[in-house]
Amino acid sequence: MVLQIDPSLILLQIFWMKLIPVAVAFSVIASIAGYAREWTSNDGKKLEAEFISASEGQVNMKRPTGQMVTLPLSRLSAEDQAWVAQQAAGAAVPAETKLLGGPFGNLITGSWALSEYDGLKFALYGGKGLKAETKYPLVVALHGKSPNTENGKQVGGWMDSFRKAENEAVRPCFIVAPMSAQPAAGQGMGWNGDEVTQVIKLIKALIKDLPIDPKRVYIVGHSMGGYGACHIMASEPRLFAAAIPVAGVSSGDAAALDRKPIWMFHAVDDKAVPVSSAQEFAALLKKDKQFKYTELPTGGHGVVGSIFNNPETHTWLFAQQLR
Repeated sequence: MVLQIDPSLILLQIFWMKLIPVAVAFSVIASIAGYAREWTSNDGKKLEAEFISASEGQVNMKRPTGQMVTLPLSRLSAEDQAWVAQQAAGAAVPAETKLLGGPFGNLITGSWALSEYDGLKFALYGGKGLKAETKYPLVVALHGKSPNTENGKQVGGWMDSFRKAENEAVRPCFIVAPMSAQPAAGQGMGWNGDEVTQVIKLIKALIKDLPIDPKRVYIVGHSMGGYGACHIMASEPRLFAAAIPVAGVSSGDAAALDRKPIWMFHAVDDKAVPVSSAQEFAALLKKDKQFKYTELPTGGHGVVGSIFNNPETHTWLFAQQLR
């Protein structure tokens, strides 16, 4: 039940918003979101907001208006500080929240969890606050060329942008990071043949088992993963709502991707994958109004970090959905 804020508290809320700007948590220790509660400051004043996360002595909240607020933990009453500590320990889950079950639900821990499905190794992420009764987007994140022989080391980096506190607060989602066979696939031969079939099977299994919105399945990737995002989407275009390939494309799949929302990025000074490959792909889809191409003058092959750290990238991606 959402509590109503007493009009006399509006000035207090404005004061808090001006005094403490919305902050990004460096290390999120808890996230059990989805319902509003009444908070009490250590001087007795009240504030209604939804708990989002706690980190570094701060509490991130969301007001009923959707506006984010960050407060020092020390500003809250002893009772509220104890409540936050319980969340950090994973001790409190709202009674109305159904726990995720099934073979994949057990992997939703608030951290990356490694597993395997039908011979394909993968990492899965979902925040602890995700609820069984709500449908969430799924982001399929494909890693690039990697010399790692230990699966799991390909996960992280730019992929973690989707689970940053400020993004997860407004765009909660599941993230799956399939792992191209290492070292069997060499350092750049992944996301072809049987691996495509395996990735598609994994996605469909996740949709069946988890509360995923089938109209909002996104595929993104860097380098070899950018190629894979194009190639896998082209293999079953009706499964994906949008794609973001970075520093790697598959021009041979351009025809199958006509009229699909795609935002492609490439840096002119990329020494690993020539920008000409992206330019060729863009030329093939230049008449497609759903296609976007951003060519950056600098950034090299590692430009992917700045792209996925840009809120505009996330806003565009999560606005897309199958019709």
